[in-house]
Amino acid sequence: MIRVDLHGLSPEKAIRRLAQELHACRVRGDGRVLVITGRGWGNRRQEPILRRRVESWLEGPEGRRAGVIRFRGAARGGALEVELSR
Repeated sequence: MIRVDLHGLSPEKAIRRLAQELHACRVRGDGRVLVITGRGWGNRRQEPILRRRVESWLEGPEGRRAGVIRFRGAARGGALEVELSR
């Protein structure tokens, strides 16, 4: 499974990188991707901001265009396992 580490990136940079990586995965024919967001406890608010933004993007029209079929939480809340169409 391909791993994409977004941990520590701003939400805007993380979404850009995620879109690029998902596109590359689909071109290569990779069907599953582990997207590492971290649990979110390292920010000032102590809230999982990045994970929420990534989940929202994956569920939305951009995620569907990127080939996202479904995703689920993984790694005790620090990552998302994403399934892509081929």
